[in-house]
Amino acid sequence: MRVLLLALVIAIGAAPTALAQESELEQTLERLAALWARGDASALAGLSARAGLALVLDGSPVGPLAPRQAAAVLRRIFDERETVGLKTGFAKIVGGAPRRAFAELNWLARARGTTIPERATVFLALVQEADGWRITQIRLLP
Repeated sequence: MRVLLLALVIAIGAAPTALAQESELEQTLERLAALWARGDASALAGLSARAGLALVLDGSPVGPLAPRQAAAVLRRIFDERETVGLKTGFAKIVGGAPRRAFAELNWLARARGTTIPERATVFLALVQEADGWRITQIRLLP
């Protein structure tokens, strides 16, 4: 009986924490979406994890990179394309220590100077550091 009561107290205490973490992750995803839509490579790279940011763009993996190098690679992607639309997809905390999460953005973009948009999915891997959620990987898939 005591074990059941203790488990219930722990579960009730953990629920607000889990909700707060989900809310913080959603806010982070909204911020990342706004930065991606603007093509703000420097700000995105500034949110990279301390261990660096790995990128998989057009099938070519690079990194983990320091923020300056990551910004340079992202800038090339944004220089070639302009955003037509962007929607946030799923965001899921998967646990671990430190906590990790995955999220996606659904990106509609077109090559500069053209009128035909293309769809792409931006997968984000994140880690929770002392100052909040940070990006460990960006994977761009057609």
